[in-house]
Amino acid sequence: MATPEPLAKAMSARLPDGVAVQPRRFEFRALDRVPQYWFDGNPIMTHTENAFSILIPPGERFFIRSVQRFADRTTDPELRDLIRAFAQQEALHTRAHNEFNASLARFGVDVTREVAAADRVFEKLGRYLPKKMQLAITVFLEHLTATGAHLLFGEPAVARAMHPEMLRFWRWHAAEELEHKAVAFDLYREVGGGYLLRVFSAAAAVILLAGPFVASVRRMLRDDPTPITDEMRRRASSLRREVARPQLRMVGDYFRPGFHPWKLHDEAYLFAWYAESQAPEGR
Repeated sequence: MATPEPLAKAMSARLPDGVAVQPRRFEFRALDRVPQYWFDGNPIMTHTENAFSILIPPGERFFIRSVQRFADRTTDPELRDLIRAFAQQEALHTRAHNEFNASLARFGVDVTREVAAADRVFEKLGRYLPKKMQLAITVFLEHLTATGAHLLFGEPAVARAMHPEMLRFWRWHAAEELEHKAVAFDLYREVGGGYLLRVFSAAAAVILLAGPFVASVRRMLRDDPTPITDEMRRRASSLRREVARPQLRMVGDYFRPGFHPWKLHDEAYLFAWYAESQAPEGR
């Protein structure tokens, strides 16, 4: 089978030197050999990440719509190129996560139920919230995903706990989240988005999304016949505590009036991933 041609990357003075927004197709090498509990052998941690993965496709579609709705409001050709590459990256993330999510059915996860629940959440956000607020929510959620990406590269305990195929998958996604983490933010500022709407929308996003996310995790744990032991709970709590402080610090940075995503420097993680993945189109 011929290797698909790489998609065009977007370069800009808005990005750190050596960084470009490069859409990349991801292909699983051995998805059928990923174990049921691929995160630390722990149902709690695995179902938490599975629930996040199920939220990603409707979330990515929401992000693309919210950004493209305002794309014609910028006159900066570089920002327009970044928006194009951002949308391509998010679409490719949706494709890969749909493939992974479908594979969960072999472990008894009611994928159809969980996907439908996730779709309803973002459908309601798109239907009822003002358009600029949807863009502001995208800005915040892009920061959250970049924060998670930062931790995946920066906290060795997280990487050690993952099955190698899943680590490769999440690192691909994480690298691209870091590359495009400022695209929605820069567009939001260009179209007149202000600080108050940005922080209000962040609070609204937490309120509107935390409940459905937790409910999804609980349903999957409830349906899973594997008993949850005290040791599983202890290990899950220990890992959460280990990452909580740096994650909360980075989330807190978002609420500073002078915040910009690239003030949280992630370039070294990207450069290391470029070298490790041997992806010439990512250089």
